[in-house]
Amino acid sequence: MTPASIDDVRKVAYFQQLDDERAKRFARELVVRQYRPRERILTEGDQCEGFFLLRSGRARIFRTGPEGREQILRLLQPGDTFGEVPVFDGESNPASVEAIEPAEAVLFPTHAVNALVDEDPQVAKVMLRHIARRLRGFTELVEQISLQTVQNRLARYLYFAAREEGIETEDGIRIPRSITQQDLAALVGTVREVVGRTLRAMEEEGIIEVRRKEFVVRDMAALRLLL
Repeated sequence: MTPASIDDVRKVAYFQQLDDERAKRFARELVVRQYRPRERILTEGDQCEGFFLLRSGRARIFRTGPEGREQILRLLQPGDTFGEVPVFDGESNPASVEAIEPAEAVLFPTHAVNALVDEDPQVAKVMLRHIARRLRGFTELVEQISLQTVQNRLARYLYFAAREEGIETEDGIRIPRSITQQDLAALVGTVREVVGRTLRAMEEEGIIEVRRKEFVVRDMAALRLLL
């Protein structure tokens, strides 16, 4: 495990304007942690330690309802940050974060972040813009869950996954099945059985093919019409 360094500070957009000396001092405050698949990085309701940078691996942000049903709010990739809001409002963690695969994350402790903001208000301005953009994203998520069908939401996930990480082949655009069907259900706001039926219907229409370790998009145009 590599200790935290100035490189970790530079990976966070709102710290990129720091000069080398301040970035090095800040890096000494950071803590690197490793996580196994399905290990919690943050737990909803716990006291906030600070925010995190996902250095490697993938993770998911989710909330759990009273009956145990999960809603995934965001899938995290290396370079993403999470947990910023309670650093500033002093409240508990608003959601849980769990590693999907072996992961490494860098903790930016609350006391160190607040000290830096006090020293350089420009950092706070950049962070506010970042948090505002993320809030817009969550607003869109609420709209999708409230107004769109499960098929629409699944189509949106598959369409953007095909564009961002798909591999073009003679069969179509292959998308690795990097999350479970249960995770996919939690991502689109439904249950696994409904996801299974919807995927089968899309498969029967010739839009996709469902394989054990991947999805194959056979008709991107038809998929886009479902957004």
